[in-house]
Amino acid sequence: MKNHKKRFAINIRKYFSHFQAKLLWAFLLCTLIPLGIIGGISYFVSYHIAEERILNASLAADDQLNMQINQRFSQVENVADALQYDMYALMQSDTAMDSLSSLTDTRNNVSLFKSTFDLYYAGIFLPQEHLGAKEGLYFFPLEKLQNYRIPKSSLDNPGTDSIWFYQENVSVPLLISGSDKAENCIACCRILKDTETKETAYAYIIFLDISEFSGYLEESFADKNISSYILTAQGEILTHNNPVQTPKMDRDLLSRLQTKNGQLFYENHIAYHCVQLQNGWYHITEIPDSYIQENVQVLIQSILVTLLFSLPLTLLVIIAISRRLTKKIKVLSGAMEHLTLDTPGEDLSELIPSGKNPENWDEIDRLGLTFQKMQLSLKNNMESILGLSLAEEKLKYQLLQSQINPHFLYNILGSIQTCQSTGRLDTANQMLTNLTRFYRITLRKSGDLISLKDELEIARLYLEIEKLCHNDNLSWEVYLEDGIENFLICKFTLQPFLENAILHGLSQRTPNIHIRISALYGDETVIIKISDNGVGISEKHLAELRHTLDSKIVDYEKHFGIGNVNKRISSPSFGNGRISIDSRLYHGTLITIEFNQMEDEHEESDDCR
Repeated sequence: MKNHKKRFAINIRKYFSHFQAKLLWAFLLCTLIPLGIIGGISYFVSYHIAEERILNASLAADDQLNMQINQRFSQVENVADALQYDMYALMQSDTAMDSLSSLTDTRNNVSLFKSTFDLYYAGIFLPQEHLGAKEGLYFFPLEKLQNYRIPKSSLDNPGTDSIWFYQENVSVPLLISGSDKAENCIACCRILKDTETKETAYAYIIFLDISEFSGYLEESFADKNISSYILTAQGEILTHNNPVQTPKMDRDLLSRLQTKNGQLFYENHIAYHCVQLQNGWYHITEIPDSYIQENVQVLIQSILVTLLFSLPLTLLVIIAISRRLTKKIKVLSGAMEHLTLDTPGEDLSELIPSGKNPENWDEIDRLGLTFQKMQLSLKNNMESILGLSLAEEKLKYQLLQSQINPHFLYNILGSIQTCQSTGRLDTANQMLTNLTRFYRITLRKSGDLISLKDELEIARLYLEIEKLCHNDNLSWEVYLEDGIENFLICKFTLQPFLENAILHGLSQRTPNIHIRISALYGDETVIIKISDNGVGISEKHLAELRHTLDSKIVDYEKHFGIGNVNKRISSPSFGNGRISIDSRLYHGTLITIEFNQMEDEHEESDDCR
């Protein structure tokens, strides 16, 4: 019996000598069990209470919003009915004077409806014989209907019902709106046929600014975690309560939602509420489970109360059990943090117990011994790995640089071919001469880095070639601070930016491009600025370019030249540089390239043989 108890005690001590067992039992006994039971019950109760309240509040707001939207659609339908009477009187006019009087009355009514009911615009489309003078304000010929997204079936078989559709970039005459800005609109259209000729007799369209409905959605659902949007019967999303989002509606999901009109529908942890509007479109509201979870206040309160009662006891137990463990962990952690190639590791003698049976060592004891052995082998192995990595990194950036050459040559040869096909043989010959000089310099300079002087000469030859292509509507200037031309720069750094300035800068508003290149001293760096007076870059496109630069992406289909240069010049071997772009649409572009000052230790021969 005594031996049995002794063996049992030995087994217990051996089991608890393992770090994993100590940590597991400490947290299991003192934390997980009580918190798991109480937290589970609290979460279950709180979640269902919050879910019911949040869904009811969201549905109430949704119903109110649907009523508001339908009232707006009804208002437009009423305006359409009123215009119908005016159109009937106009089409019944027998004399020119009667027709002119009806046109005047209709124009006045349209203007009155526009201001009274806050319509974006209204247009009336008439046959040529009823149109009179081309006023271009409210009355247009029937042929103009083809410019709008009216369903073809409605154009071919018009009726008396309203046709609702979405129209992008609707322009209102400046005399009416006072602004030449085009807006996206929701349109209500009616097309009537002549009962005798079966030809379209007239049509009219009433436009509502889509931003009006965006305002409805944003006002009702200010919390962006809830998605609320309007879409057509075909699944095209017209407006959203969160302009940042551009959702797409899955056709299968839309079909399922249409069958659940006015009911809550759950799929993929999202509650959908789909209601068909009176014009046949749909208003859909999405309430994700994550939104409900964020609003479970009762759950948070329960957890806090649980922590207040259980945390002190838990801390006492963890501190008592882990005090010895934390000391060894800190020593091992410190040794790992300070492990480098050129310094020896910290003394880990505390982690290797002396006079203790190795069978009773825990995981930290064994890890300390293993780590001490690893320090010696790691120091030897990492030196060789580091050498191989540096060589691989250099080859990678040499490959990126080599990819610029075919990209540039492809563009220039295309320009030469264009000149030859148009009979501009002298220009093509001059371009070939400049191209030969261009590659004589680039091939003579075989290294990855060349002097700024040579890089500027390459840029000058490229600009000379481009000037021949663009009928002398290209000019440039170069400014260098004294002595800066002798510093080294990554080959083919400037050419892609010059190419973009010419390719994307020329427009009807900027028929002549002037480029300024300046090289300045920075703080132990070289700063190159390339500015132009071109068309500039839109905010969306500028954001894409800056993302390409920040992420150091080389996209072979988009922004290849810029991404390639940025990838190469950011390498520590090529200047540890950085590139920034500043631009405004129609106000030109400024490229700033900054890299470390690098000097050539070996002068390269100018022998081009």
